[in-house]
Amino acid sequence: MLPHPEPHRITRASAVATIRARLLREGFPRIQMFILVSLTGLAGFGASAAMLAAGIDTMALRYALAMGVAYIVFLLLLWIWLRASAADFLELVPADANAGQGAAGAASFRGGGGSFDGGGASANVDFGTGDGVADAVGDKPLGIVGHADEGAIPLVVLLLALGIAFSSLFVIWSAPILFAEILVDGLLAAGLYRRLRVLDPQHWMVAALKRTMVPFILTTILVAGAGWGMQAVAPEARSVGEVVLR
Repeated sequence: MLPHPEPHRITRASAVATIRARLLREGFPRIQMFILVSLTGLAGFGASAAMLAAGIDTMALRYALAMGVAYIVFLLLLWIWLRASAADFLELVPADANAGQGAAGAASFRGGGGSFDGGGASANVDFGTGDGVADAVGDKPLGIVGHADEGAIPLVVLLLALGIAFSSLFVIWSAPILFAEILVDGLLAAGLYRRLRVLDPQHWMVAALKRTMVPFILTTILVAGAGWGMQAVAPEARSVGEVVLR
């Protein structure tokens, strides 16, 4: 008697590749991510405005806290996207998946309803004498920044905008692989990928953090540093608008 053939086993990488190809073929993952990133930016702006109204005048601190709020909102939006989109990919689940767990998992995803388819500047600095500069650095490090040419302010704002834009574009460009990974992990956690050859199934948020945490951390450092620099030059300012218009 011939041995019974072992059922075909798939890997997480092949499942991610399949769903990524489906997203690129039938949907608009980068447009969807652009919407999520835009909502995230609005959440961060709103958080900063609310903290300013609450009396948090230090721009570096306020911007860093606002980025934290924005990141939490971003993860929440990813969860909403997963709930709304996972049911559209249930037909890709292997046919011999456990029926009981498959039904329960499908119900947990369909609860969301609907889908999310959309288908250099230069500056003149008066250095003075060497002793004066050394004294200024030793006594008041911020004094050096405060004596910088005001023409540097637009440059700081431009660099801030470019930094945020580049980090946002990175997340948007990587949207297909990010969406595919959280979909696979979500289906796996629901018990729908019974034949997936993985040792330790991971929560979908692990993939989300791996793909997005570094850009958010770098952006947070950038905006906090820009806030510190602008407020060092204009101590009376409490926002970018006040710095630019002063």
